[in-house]
Amino acid sequence: MGTVEETLKCPVCQDFFTEPVTLQCGHDFCLTCIQAVWETDVSSEGPFFCPECQIFLP
Repeated sequence: MGTVEETLKCPVCQDFFTEPVTLQCGHDFCLTCIQAVWETDVSSEGPFFCPECQIFLP
């Protein structure tokens, strides 16, 4: 179990959330971080995935 500070940090940038978003799987990211992951890893049409649990999102 993580500390409260860890739950407030983005798993991509390891900093406190800025403009946090929650994916359908329940994982949280900074909006700019998840956009950057999706821009480099997939086409603009998708499919999109969660970098934390690796599931594809609708």
